[in-house]
Amino acid sequence: MSQKKTPGRPGARAGRSPANPNSTAPTAAVPADNPPTKRPGSSRATGALPKGYPGKGSKERPWDSSCAQLESNSHSSPTDTGSKSNASQRGGSDRKIGTSRAAAGKRASTSRTAGDTSRNGTGTSRAAGDTSRNGTGTSRAAGGTSRNGTGTSRAAGDTSRNGTGTRRAAGDTKRDTGDRRTSTSRAAGESSSAKDRNLNKMLKNVVENLRIRSAEKSRAARLVNDVVDYLLRYIKKDSGRCFQAIKKLPSGSYYENVKISKPNEFDIMITIPVKRIKIMEVDSEGAFYQVAFKRIPGANPLNQFVSDGMLSAEQMICHLRKLIKAAAKTLPEYHIKVERKKPGSPAVTLQIGEEEEHAPISLDIVLALEVHSQSWPSSTTDGLKIEEWLGKKVRKDFRIKPFYLVPKQPLDATQGTQSQSHKEMWRISFSHIEKKMLLNHGSLKTCCENGSPKCCRKSCLKLLKNLIQKLKEKNPRILASVCSYHAKTTLLHACVKRPKDEMWSFEDLDICFRQLLNNFIEHLVTANLPHFFIPTYNLFNPRLFDSKSRDALLRLIQSERSKDFPIFSQPN
Repeated sequence: MSQKKTPGRPGARAGRSPANPNSTAPTAAVPADNPPTKRPGSSRATGALPKGYPGKGSKERPWDSSCAQLESNSHSSPTDTGSKSNASQRGGSDRKIGTSRAAAGKRASTSRTAGDTSRNGTGTSRAAGDTSRNGTGTSRAAGGTSRNGTGTSRAAGDTSRNGTGTRRAAGDTKRDTGDRRTSTSRAAGESSSAKDRNLNKMLKNVVENLRIRSAEKSRAARLVNDVVDYLLRYIKKDSGRCFQAIKKLPSGSYYENVKISKPNEFDIMITIPVKRIKIMEVDSEGAFYQVAFKRIPGANPLNQFVSDGMLSAEQMICHLRKLIKAAAKTLPEYHIKVERKKPGSPAVTLQIGEEEEHAPISLDIVLALEVHSQSWPSSTTDGLKIEEWLGKKVRKDFRIKPFYLVPKQPLDATQGTQSQSHKEMWRISFSHIEKKMLLNHGSLKTCCENGSPKCCRKSCLKLLKNLIQKLKEKNPRILASVCSYHAKTTLLHACVKRPKDEMWSFEDLDICFRQLLNNFIEHLVTANLPHFFIPTYNLFNPRLFDSKSRDALLRLIQSERSKDFPIFSQPN
């Protein structure tokens, strides 16, 4: 706290406290209108700061009144020529040695109050803890100064200059050591900060390189749309009315704007509306169901796929596959190849290779039953916890939308097979809701819009998907069970844990990605990744994702994280 100058003392020294009004010994001051008195034989003015006087910020302890009293009571002071010369200039009749002259008097030998310091230190004796400048054994009477410092004594605790120098040297050594430690610590901090900045810059470059170029995107999307539209027209015409009401529902990473690297994979759902059905949960996890019609009229086009009262997923997907194969043969210019059915997969996968200069495009066509007539299954009640993220109203709006059932059957990961009963099963799907959440992912509606702050939710998902993809390319057999859906589910859970947009600032991409990766690692360690809509359905259940694959993935990810992800520097 700054101190104000005492009114009426224009010559008061800055930083010195005003005299205590209750003190009997007024503080001596050099009037501003009188020139400073010079000590005989000295070039320093009497009012000047003494050499070695502790300046601003000094850690030396200032004198107090007890030191001044000790000095006055513990020394005798013979006067010399200098003291006589100075005494002749003193105003008033008070010439008693050891007293402070009146404020109006002129001082020469300068007796000082508590905290006063001699200008040059010669001939001075100081109170306990004070230090003699030259160690010549000077003693000082109150108001008198010894010119040569001979025959003097010191107060108890006085310290010679050499001793002080030793202590000062020791202090300097400590200071140097402290400086080196501080410098080392600062260097470590700066190194860590620079490392973080480099990682952040690297990850941003990776995200930029994963971005699909507009020209490639337009060409691929046009090609896929042409093929799908043709296939739908063919299926509606030649399906014997069973698929006459099908519609196209784009889904998957491309339409969620989280596709990475190249537009070479697309997912299209072909939906069929169904009414007056009942669904029966067939597992304790709440993901798989059997479907039956409440009433099966003879005119129902799907009646041909009913077996033992249940709508057969296996029969429907096989019939769709035959129709797609037939339609693909009528499009020779697109070089379409229908791949073999993968166990447990709900899709008919096509490879489209229109031009030799472009890589083939993989297209998954997924058959889905669109269920309007009833609410979501009870297994979803505790899922979709987006109230703090997207809002209660959004959750309510989502839950009144239809849900979908796809012909995906449970697969035993240890055996790679499925039982006959599984072939009649359907799995519930919310891919249309997932797409809406990722397209409108901000807790504020303005998130990532033009002129608004940009978040890094999708960028973090792209990085995690890219990491998994690169690890799978290096370890295709052991990591066959891991897929991008694991990464997307992890992100959705992370958005619930960190719902606010400012928690996903793009400027903090490295921090946010590490947090997301830590979430994924935690799911691996605990072998528990709950489905976002069906909390009882564990995507990392050992039946679906065996422990050897999970342990291998965990080990590989931790290794990449510890080295700041060198795998990202490898070409895609």
